Amino acid sequence: MRRRSFIRASAGGIVALGFLAGCSSGQQQSPPRQSKVFGELTVSGEAIEIPLVADPTVESRADISPNQAQISASQADTSPSVGLDDVAPVGNARAGGRGGRGGRGAGAQGRGAGGYSSAPKGRHGRAIYHGHPDDDDDEWRADHVDDLDRYQATHRTAAIAFLGPTASYSEDPPGPGPVEWDETWENPDPKTLTYSNLQRGWYRAGSHLTAENASHDFGWEVVDFEVTGSEGNYRIENPWKVSPRL
Repeated sequence: MRRRSFIRASAGGIVALGFLAGCSSGQQQSPPRQSKVFGELTVSGEAIEIPLVADPTVESRADISPNQAQISASQADTSPSVGLDDVAPVGNARAGGRGGRGGRGAGAQGRGAGGYSSAPKGRHGRAIYHGHPDDDDDEWRADHVDDLDRYQATHRTAAIAFLGPTASYSEDPPGPGPVEWDETWENPDPKTLTYSNLQRGWYRAGSHLTAENASHDFGWEVVDFEVTGSEGNYRIENPWKVSPRL
């Protein structure tokens, strides 16, 4: 484990949040990529529990050899209901149907206060950063279905950071990508990691993903969440899936 190690963002750097998609004007931008990386984050006693899924997958427009990294049919969809973070069929990422996702409504104005309730939701009730309102994401995927694939990935580095109290996070929440991590785990086994430096405020849990059996870097998938309550009764609220755009 390494503490307070700063991992630089890839090209483009860490994007500052100015708005969430759905609140902007002009031509529709691509939606955030779908992925399956974390189970449900919880607090147990005085520690945050971060479950890493055993077979992470990520959606990408990259041209990666299907024989190397693309998910197999047997791994494609093991969930009875498919949400924003679930695995799509082999070959191409799925454009969801109109009944396939919850939390429709206007894009949120911010992650710190008020935005969570109106943002589109994915697995484990996570609000989707840059999630488009209504069926815009579904329509975009339908228009680009030949460009999208799901790939099997590997956790190269897992990490967590305290982002600050609610007031400061609400004013300037970070965009997708790494931050100055408080603790990291290199080449972690797919298990539940624990972080015991617990206090009220906002955290980011992240996983740096690379393609399994292929040379490709997918970058970071992260989840922001708020720890509320008090000693002996802490809980996680308002989780956000903060993914880069396709």
